[in-house]
Amino acid sequence: MQSSASCLACMGKGVLTSRMGARRFFLHQFQINQENTVSLSLAKWIPGKYRQIVYAVAAFLLFDLGVLVLNFYTSYQISEDAVSINLAGRQRMLSQRMTKSLLAMQSDALAGEPQDAALEELRTTVALFDTSFRGFESGGEVKGGDGTPVPLVAVASPAGRAILAKARAVWDPYLAALQPVLRGDASWETRLPAAVAYGRANNVKLLGLMNDLTSHLEREASAKASRLRLIQTAGIALALLNFAFILVHFLRQLRESDQVIEAAQQETQEILATVKEGLFLLGPDLRIGTQVSASLPGILGERARPGTDFFEVLDERVPATALQAARDYARLLFGDRVKESLMGDLNPLSLMEMTQTNDRGEPQTHFLSIHFNQVRVGGRVSHLLVTVQDVSEQVRLERALAAADARTRSETEALLKVLTTDSASLLGFLDQARQTLLRINTTLKNHNSDERYDGLINGIFRQIHTLKGDAAMLGLDLFEAQAHEFERLLIALREQPDLRGNDLVAIPLKLDAFLDRLATVRDIAERLTSSRVQHTPAVLAGKRFAQLGKRIAADHGKAVELAVELDKLNALDPCAQTTVSEIAVQLLRNAVVHGIETPQQRTQLNKPAQGNVHIRLHAHDNGEFELCVRDDGSGLSPARIRETLLASGRYTVEQLDQWDHKQLIMRIFEPGFSTVTTGDRDAGHGVGLDVVKQKIARLGARLSIATRPERFTEFSIRFTVPA
Repeated sequence: MQSSASCLACMGKGVLTSRMGARRFFLHQFQINQENTVSLSLAKWIPGKYRQIVYAVAAFLLFDLGVLVLNFYTSYQISEDAVSINLAGRQRMLSQRMTKSLLAMQSDALAGEPQDAALEELRTTVALFDTSFRGFESGGEVKGGDGTPVPLVAVASPAGRAILAKARAVWDPYLAALQPVLRGDASWETRLPAAVAYGRANNVKLLGLMNDLTSHLEREASAKASRLRLIQTAGIALALLNFAFILVHFLRQLRESDQVIEAAQQETQEILATVKEGLFLLGPDLRIGTQVSASLPGILGERARPGTDFFEVLDERVPATALQAARDYARLLFGDRVKESLMGDLNPLSLMEMTQTNDRGEPQTHFLSIHFNQVRVGGRVSHLLVTVQDVSEQVRLERALAAADARTRSETEALLKVLTTDSASLLGFLDQARQTLLRINTTLKNHNSDERYDGLINGIFRQIHTLKGDAAMLGLDLFEAQAHEFERLLIALREQPDLRGNDLVAIPLKLDAFLDRLATVRDIAERLTSSRVQHTPAVLAGKRFAQLGKRIAADHGKAVELAVELDKLNALDPCAQTTVSEIAVQLLRNAVVHGIETPQQRTQLNKPAQGNVHIRLHAHDNGEFELCVRDDGSGLSPARIRETLLASGRYTVEQLDQWDHKQLIMRIFEPGFSTVTTGDRDAGHGVGLDVVKQKIARLGARLSIATRPERFTEFSIRFTVPA
């Protein structure tokens, strides 16, 4: 490594010495050539070998400037002519519209019908024709085709003025005959036939004169366009001659530079071909030097070539802040008084993560370590020697160990949280979860291979989603996360176009892992049962709902105030308590995720930034219980539900058009219905409200929904409990 650095430093020193010698030689020749020069002419400041190129470039620029000015002036005139041509063409149309309006008025008068529309059309047409006509004569602003004012240049050519004079002779009597009609004088109806007669007699003549005017303007515009093409052709020809002259001199100087570069490359080619690291010299302009190691493109990509800005190569791979810090660090190292031994810890590129595409087009992540060493010539820093190493394997091993350690700590913390849950509730959850998983296992064993697997997957999904909701209500993040991973597996299976029995092999493995964790936690929980304080179901449910609502709101960036009134839960039997709690969990999750808006959205709607969700269970005098879950969120939108149902492909437009708003809203309980595409642990994936529907049926309850867009949604479930 030191040998490579030394050779590169010597090579850089040799090239620099050669360049310094050339600079001194040029300066000597410059002094000799100027000894007999007295005046401070331009030649004193321009070297002889560049003088011809400078003169040629100056002439080229002056000539192009002149052509540009002529082009601009002619183009401006053509633009004005285009406006005139368009308006002259419109005059032809207006002359016909005037006659048509007069004839329409005469026809309406004979039929005894009102002439207001035709009269208004005539007034508009006459005013627009007369204004444009005067614009052609003396210039000014007139209405364009879109109704906005446009400048109209007066016709200046003798031929055009002659046409306008003939047209004026026709138009003035026409306008005079039209005035009583336009003003609506008392006798205008008696004047109308005279105006119609004049219009018929002179319509073709006026149209012909406007045609002549349009043709004349088009010929003038065409002549100007021809002059512009001639100027452009001559300009291009002369520009090509100038370019050829400059190119010849440039290529000659480029060949001389290439010879110097090839000599430098030949001296270091064998050394750089054997270096395993990416190695190159970085100049003060932060560009890669002329010589690079053969391994550099393989490490940094094909863009890492000589002469390229090194930090532009890193631009797409390094965050902007880190990239700017690296630029500043490299510039700092070019300071002659800076010692690199004291700056090593400040290097922002000592470890860098980047993504590259392999030969198969797959993205791969690599970790690079980039270091900078000063190359000093005559006590001054001339270059930086950059070393790039691929340390991906080392970093992956370190991160794998850190991830394993973090996972262990996370699971330990989750387990400790599980053990702080109320013992009776925890043991009840563990028993119910175990029964659910065993029931799924039995369903898998008894499934007929001839039947479709879609229904099987959806049935398992509903049970796992219910289990996840129960875990969330108890604050059992360990089991909620495991159930969420189970759901992700089921989602992947549900989305497969052709599901087969072999694709379900992963489900029993998930079941076994889940059952093992349940058994482990139950064994520990049973040992701690005797030391726990027992609470009533209502108190426990209130605490769990508060924890769950707070967690869901935080995960979705929302502020929610939760009010829970579940005192009547103690009056229900354990089975009904469980069912009611499961329904409330799903409706709470639905209210926070789908109903309550973000603080920013609520502020825009003039709502308090904090949303409200109210869960209440109360008893009626007739012995019925009623569970109400209400939120002051966005409400249920029948239009959005309709769009979701249509996008699902299960219904046609004709079917949806037959349903009223109430029928559309009730479709949210259908299996697979979902308006959210995210895959977080609070997403129902189309089974959340389907589970609620099943639980309501189990209670034998009645469901009603009240909602108002952007105001509230309330689910009400009324049921009776057998004595």
